[in-house]
Amino acid sequence: VKFLTTRYRRKTGTMSDLSAASRSSLKSKSKALASKSAIRAISRLRKGSKARMQGDGYDEELWLQQKDPVKPDNQLDLPEEELNQELTRILRAENPHAPDNIVRFSHKEQAYRQMSSVEQCAFHFVLNGTMVHKDSDEARRQLAKNKFKREALKPTEEAQEEATEDKDGTEEPAVDGSPEAGEEAAEAKEAGDEGVDTEQEPETHEMGTGTDEVAEETVDGDKPLRNQFNYSERASQTYNYVMRERGTMTEAAARHNYSANVTQWAMYDAYTADLARQAAAKDNKKKRAQEKDRRPATAKLSIRDTEETASSWASAAKLVELSVAKKMERLASQNTFDDVLQDFRYYDDPSDQFKDAEGSLLPLWRFTYEKARKRTVTCMEWSPHYDDLLYVGYGSYEFAKQLGGLICVYSLKQPSYPEYVVSAPQGIMALSVHPEHPSVLAVGMYNGDVAVYDLTKKEYNTPIVMSSAKTGKHTDPVWQINWHHDDIDGHLNFTSVSSDGRVTSWTVIKTELQHTDIIRLALDHSIEGQQGAEPLFGLGSGTCLAFHATQDRLFLVGTEEGDIHLCSKAYSSKFLGSYNGHSMAVYAVRWSPFHSDVFLSCSADWTVKVWLRGHEQAILTFDLGNAVGDVFWAPYSSTVFAAITTDGNVHFFDLSVSKYEAIAQQQLVKKSKLTHISFNSQYPMLAVGDDRGSTTTMKLSPNLRKALKDKKLKEDGAQQAQLQKVVDSML
Repeated sequence: VKFLTTRYRRKTGTMSDLSAASRSSLKSKSKALASKSAIRAISRLRKGSKARMQGDGYDEELWLQQKDPVKPDNQLDLPEEELNQELTRILRAENPHAPDNIVRFSHKEQAYRQMSSVEQCAFHFVLNGTMVHKDSDEARRQLAKNKFKREALKPTEEAQEEATEDKDGTEEPAVDGSPEAGEEAAEAKEAGDEGVDTEQEPETHEMGTGTDEVAEETVDGDKPLRNQFNYSERASQTYNYVMRERGTMTEAAARHNYSANVTQWAMYDAYTADLARQAAAKDNKKKRAQEKDRRPATAKLSIRDTEETASSWASAAKLVELSVAKKMERLASQNTFDDVLQDFRYYDDPSDQFKDAEGSLLPLWRFTYEKARKRTVTCMEWSPHYDDLLYVGYGSYEFAKQLGGLICVYSLKQPSYPEYVVSAPQGIMALSVHPEHPSVLAVGMYNGDVAVYDLTKKEYNTPIVMSSAKTGKHTDPVWQINWHHDDIDGHLNFTSVSSDGRVTSWTVIKTELQHTDIIRLALDHSIEGQQGAEPLFGLGSGTCLAFHATQDRLFLVGTEEGDIHLCSKAYSSKFLGSYNGHSMAVYAVRWSPFHSDVFLSCSADWTVKVWLRGHEQAILTFDLGNAVGDVFWAPYSSTVFAAITTDGNVHFFDLSVSKYEAIAQQQLVKKSKLTHISFNSQYPMLAVGDDRGSTTTMKLSPNLRKALKDKKLKEDGAQQAQLQKVVDSML
């Protein structure tokens, strides 16, 4: 009766409760069997290990006894109190190998300061992997992608399952042909299939608890991403074209021999016919011009000849002279820079009335040239005849960055483009404008050559004269050049100084240069404080040159060793005096234009010094905090001078106001270095060049040019007396 009832419930679809109960019972039985089998396996392993260790005479009691630990001979025997003592150790996140004395330069304080914090993190092992964290955005995108693929594959999987169920659900025929036997066989098969499912279901359920996330993350046949970035692989293959050759054969050109005799009357007839043809062409042009004049105005406007249609800017430019075109360009440029021109003429800093002595500098025009952007402004000089012309030389102080030299002549009336551009084969390191001929320039180059250019020549890019190895050129860069008055025979002459230790005088005779070495900068320093030290002999390296304003035979020479020598053309074997105040190379030396015994010097040792001839020590020293590239006296006051430093600052000094610090300091550039400075002789302004090819003009505020309005200083000897008063106060 029970069998029939079960069969009846199965056919009517009420088999779910029975199947659930049978599955739970089978699950509990399988767990019990698994635990028993595990215990048996462990007991077998223990027995086998004991038998192997004890051999045949195994005693179970000896195995169960507690074994005493084996102590080494050199182990310390500590008492119970020390064993029970607790020792505290504190672990800190500090690297014991990290340095604690790192020093960095503080640009804010202008000094070296010790670092307060040191990096303590130490990396012992670093490995860049391709795994992606499951909580990252890339992992979520992969999970979403895999889930979408599974949902897309569900209909096909369900269809396959239904097909397999239909195939398994077909009843097999009975062996003996009776319907009871067929039913029993079908019942046994279903029970067998159900038993298999119930036995395998717990295992799959238990495995699923640990691998659900893995199953969700990856799908069969899916290619995992290599990393969290988008990765793609592409490859292509092209065909190799087959080489082909093609040749053609042509017929040889026909050749003919021609010969004739020419007589004088034949040539005369040919020239006569040509002259007649030219005269007829002129007559035709005159007739056309007369016909145009006879036409009415409307016809002239409506009818255009071929010559008018062919006219262009080039033909129109032929009708305008070059000087007229330059004037028109200057007018257009003045309209463009009208605001700068108004500031140059009329603007004064209103804040000066609230300051006692301090002032400011107003930037005006900025001269640039496209080909000079990667070059350094190595020299500059205002024209002695034309107050608006500025001569600027371009080169490079670095040996590995020599790009050739340029000379640009800028005008305040046309700041957008230079008036003249002269190209040189080597970097221009020094230039000087002739005091009587403003178109004649003397330049010194990086390779030691000196040359003279004349801007009035048609081909002014070619020098008039140039030195060579045969005519005694310098072997090192020429750092400064100075023109002199013409000699007795009327020849042009100038002086140059170079790193090879020579101060040379050059004379232009027709198309040649003749040189004469005025003096050689000898070294005679000995090492003090050492016994048996011998003096150092050789030639020093000259870096700058300055001739006296009234006594043309006297001049100063600065060297790379930091010395300044007073020399004379009359004595070529020794120095008249030496001033050893700088510890590094001297970049510039300037005589005062108002006092015959006072001069300035600047050096790479960050100092600017004021010297008095006859005193070995400087009377004034200013420390500017950076290497000083150039220094220049003001032409309107004997106590005013300006200096520039490599950090981009312009320092303005007035000794009559302050003998200890600058009355104005202004930063002109941030990412470049200032190289040279020069005052204009007529206007209250100065020009400053940098190492990026730019030249900036700056106007002085009213507090910086008070001397121009002081009538007392315009009297004879007033300027010299003012500077002498400052010098006497420092002695």
